[in-house]
Amino acid sequence: MFLSPENLRILKEPFGLLLENESITKAKLYNMVKHARLIVSVGDATTDRVNLYGIIPNVCVVDGRERRKQRKTPGGDSPLPNHVQLRCSNPAGTISIGAIQVLRDALKAGVTKPVRVNVEGEEDLLALPIFFLVPYGSVVLYGQPFKGMVIVEVDFKTKKRAKDLMESLGIDWIGGYDDAVAE
Repeated sequence: MFLSPENLRILKEPFGLLLENESITKAKLYNMVKHARLIVSVGDATTDRVNLYGIIPNVCVVDGRERRKQRKTPGGDSPLPNHVQLRCSNPAGTISIGAIQVLRDALKAGVTKPVRVNVEGEEDLLALPIFFLVPYGSVVLYGQPFKGMVIVEVDFKTKKRAKDLMESLGIDWIGGYDDAVAE
């Protein structure tokens, strides 16, 4: 299934608050995540940036690439202390069933120790099911290319928006849809 230009436009809009690169500080990020039930970072650069500021996500989802180019250290440059490693496959422009199952496992394990999900393929669209799967009060962080970082405080409206968008894309939010491809 190919995504319509309208759905692609919607996917490019920030799901939460966009902090522009030059205005991101340790204090701002800390204040936005300090009361989060879970902190989830999506993307290598985002994960590295929050780790640089001493914020350890409960779950980070990385693919070893930044703007489609291989990074020097696949899976992010930042070490996670005493963490669990999980792997999944998620081809570019998709939300695969296997990836959703691994994200569920990661979010459960992330309650007790940090989890790094290494994605073979691309992690970009995986923020959508994460919005739906995390508990209320969680914070999801992801990069907005060439602009900054998006911080999403997950509430009922976020979950509904993610669910509605996945359904409009033909993605079974319970299981995923391996044929949902953005072109």
